[in-house]
Amino acid sequence: MANAQLDIKFTTNRLGNQNLVHNNYKFQIKSRRGDRCYWKCSTRNCPATVNTHNNIPTKVDANHNHPSDRMQLRVDDVLQRMKSRCKDELTAIPTIYEEELVKLRDREWNDDTHQLVEHIPTFYSCKDQLYNERHKLIPALPTTVEDITVDGEWAQTTTGQPFLLADDNTNGRMLVFSTQENLYHLAAADTIYCDGTFYVCPTLFYQLYTFHAKVDGTMFPLVYCFLPGKDQQIITWIYLDSLDLISLVLLQHNPT
Repeated sequence: MANAQLDIKFTTNRLGNQNLVHNNYKFQIKSRRGDRCYWKCSTRNCPATVNTHNNIPTKVDANHNHPSDRMQLRVDDVLQRMKSRCKDELTAIPTIYEEELVKLRDREWNDDTHQLVEHIPTFYSCKDQLYNERHKLIPALPTTVEDITVDGEWAQTTTGQPFLLADDNTNGRMLVFSTQENLYHLAAADTIYCDGTFYVCPTLFYQLYTFHAKVDGTMFPLVYCFLPGKDQQIITWIYLDSLDLISLVLLQHNPT
């Protein structure tokens, strides 16, 4: 029984349900009673079963009537790594898929690895599974500006620094993003460049307005503003608000 316990691991299938793997055979839950689970082989009409209590095997009947599908289990492991990355990081999902395939190709290439890569489903056949995992991490996209909520980690940089500078509804919903360091560079610049773009702007806003300046001789975007329009009143508010923020940063760096 100790060896059986060591050979058992748990995975998640494409429907989000848990599977148990023992000696290269996959099991699915037949029934559950409290902390006790009764598993049956995933292959139809196979009599093999496993019983667990708190995920510890208490009985193993490995009387399978078919060979194990080791290749499918290896494919499942690759897909599970992709799903875990989709849930734990913000890397583009197509990039995650390609990177995991590259890892397989970078290993010692042999017939076994070649066969594994051939069995990996195409991106288009498994992308729904991967995006479902991503949706567990990222909130659903809002349908109106009133639905937008920027708080917690979404109002911070990846290093935990404040990133949302302003969320104003004076002339329609306006969001301003930057960091204290970016504002310091903006305040230290001899020339500030401004630009409005519409092509990459989220559909709920009219334009993305950005402030740029040179830092050590290289031009960088330093402030990002999502605006509801382009009339003079909105642009004036952005300029005045930015000046207030820059002044605050200068006072913090030079309190005297």
